[in-house]
Amino acid sequence: MKKLFITLSFVLIGIFYANAQANEPVYDKTDVAAEFQGGMTEMSNFIGKNLKYPKPAVDAKVSGKVFVKIIIEKDGSISSQEIVQGIGFGCDKEVMRVVGLMPKWTAAQIGGKAVRSSMVLPVMFALDNTKKSK
Repeated sequence: MKKLFITLSFVLIGIFYANAQANEPVYDKTDVAAEFQGGMTEMSNFIGKNLKYPKPAVDAKVSGKVFVKIIIEKDGSISSQEIVQGIGFGCDKEVMRVVGLMPKWTAAQIGGKAVRSSMVLPVMFALDNTKKSK
């Protein structure tokens, strides 16, 4: 019974914390923008290393940009992601998977305090057409 009470307490604390965060505003414009650890170059490296071109997109020769809106919490975690503009063929789902793997960011700031913020990330899918067929 004691174990059940302790587990239930942690669940309730988690729900309370999530609800408290959800009630705080999300800013599009901040004094200091949220940043992937290491900056844009490291984010590009991370995406390049983890992104897999979906086979249906390769077969259909689909390329283009997927735009995903993310919410970065005050602790740097990504709490929400939504495809704003997709290209289909598994690419949208793949972007969601890779964004879910991202480590914590440096949170945005207003007046020196960390705040929740949102941004839209473009993720490019481009087939390598330089390979010559034999």
